[in-house]
Amino acid sequence: MSNKMRGTIESDNAELKALASRVGLASLFPVESEPHQLATAIRDLPSLPDRFNAVLCEHGWVYVMFACGHEAAEHALTMHRGGADQSDVDAYLAESLLRIEAIKWQALKVLGGGMVEPEFPVRAKIVERVFEAYESGDYIVFVPLVLMLVDGFGVSATGTKSMFSEQGELDELFQSSESVAGHPSALKKLLGYLRSSQRGYSEQPLTTPFRNGILHGTRLNYANRVTAAKAMNLLAAVVEWARDIAPEPKNEASKKEWNARFLTANLSRLNPESPQAALELFQSALTKRRASDLVALTSYHPVITLLSEKIKEWWELASVTIVIEPLSPWELIGNSWDTEQYARCMTRLFVTSLDGGTKESEHMLLAVRSSELAHAKLPSVWRIDLGLLGAIRCLLADSS
Repeated sequence: MSNKMRGTIESDNAELKALASRVGLASLFPVESEPHQLATAIRDLPSLPDRFNAVLCEHGWVYVMFACGHEAAEHALTMHRGGADQSDVDAYLAESLLRIEAIKWQALKVLGGGMVEPEFPVRAKIVERVFEAYESGDYIVFVPLVLMLVDGFGVSATGTKSMFSEQGELDELFQSSESVAGHPSALKKLLGYLRSSQRGYSEQPLTTPFRNGILHGTRLNYANRVTAAKAMNLLAAVVEWARDIAPEPKNEASKKEWNARFLTANLSRLNPESPQAALELFQSALTKRRASDLVALTSYHPVITLLSEKIKEWWELASVTIVIEPLSPWELIGNSWDTEQYARCMTRLFVTSLDGGTKESEHMLLAVRSSELAHAKLPSVWRIDLGLLGAIRCLLADSS
């Protein structure tokens, strides 16, 4: 049993408590055993959100379970312990901490209230504009839009209060101790810091998205990468909090709408017109840990699969190193005018686990241009067959 005091994220969150328990059990194995070594490697993960927030919340950062990379968070804490300037820690986190694609799709689902026919279409449109601005580096537009989204969403979520209300008025908002970002020790503390007032007009550069100064026009020198990343981090925290306290019903209609919007956007952008192109895009997504691309490029059923959950699964899987090496030319089955086509290619898989061990095996890789996409009126492109996931998991199981 954990000896952590009640009231921490680690002690309150069921997922982190379960992880801590598994680490404790694995540490009982012999020191030279793989379970013991793995436990040693991940023993600090359950306490990471609490440790991260304790050091960095006062600088405008908060740990968000679905949106923050644990390796980047740990590295930032190491920098801090080593005496690095906060400006260097901020610069590192701005480039390395956040999973922007995951934040985008969750924000559209939660803040907009839906995907294809959102409950709040104007807000959904603003969410899309927010990510366009961030990706293009238009931070002078991005930062105030995020603050407006957060402000307005708080009012609509509670019926009365802004997310930036006085701290005494926020107690009823943050009672979901099971949430990581929405824990009483996390988002509430960050919002209190971001609502800090600064007197008078100043053109001193900001490195934190202070709500009052920016939206009231007294602190306008905020258009930089660090301030923007902290604003994006705030948006992710609000999305996680909202999702945890009031999860969207996972009914068939909302799932189909979300899937259709997600696949249309990503497959049109990636446009894998051949099996080889699909493989190259897939390998690139593995290397860059682009979980949204991996989900779009895998032959999940476009209607009946809950694709939003698969993004998290692929993100976790992509934490190991996976290399797919073609060993033969692609063999096409079917004609280009057919509703469905297949292709196969012999490959060698290399999977390197977190402890540095590498396993390999030959795998007949399949690609498909499926009729399911056409029936769902989605781009008819090539995707990697789901069987690859099983092959990867087998190699990971062999290495554990």
